[in-house]
Amino acid sequence: MSEYWNAYLENREKTDVILERGKAIPTGLYHLVVECIIAHKDGSILFMKRDSTKPAFPNYFEATAGGSALLDEDPKTAILREIHEETGIQLEASQLIHHHDFVAHEHQCIFDLYWAEVDCKKDSIVLQEGETTDFIWVARQDLPAFLDTARVIPRQKEYVERLFLEKE
Repeated sequence: MSEYWNAYLENREKTDVILERGKAIPTGLYHLVVECIIAHKDGSILFMKRDSTKPAFPNYFEATAGGSALLDEDPKTAILREIHEETGIQLEASQLIHHHDFVAHEHQCIFDLYWAEVDCKKDSIVLQEGETTDFIWVARQDLPAFLDTARVIPRQKEYVERLFLEKE
């Protein structure tokens, strides 16, 4: 089944062009990618271990749930869907806190980055077949050591440090 995305200009203006996953994105156009860090009310952070078959960063921990916004999805709808698909956690849009966005020219992506605090049973995380193989909640005081020793996607490691460690 094909996956379709809206095409945007660098300034986030939506165009009439429809993109298809796996096909080249025309020069000057971008697709929207959303990511969300999940923090538990006790201060711990959720990390999901990527499947060994993932082409990028296999067996790495990722600090975010996320992915591409589908055709006509706004960023919040997309991230709520991705969080549920990848973790089983059901959030409300009001729980999402936008913390950063940027354009990744080399990947033709516009990134919208969020974080959210949850109050769920920590053992209720649902793994997504082909996407994730394990998860871990890392306590705030253990974050520096975890980030130093675990294989975490570098860009996402920076998000966690910026959001949860720099202000301490």
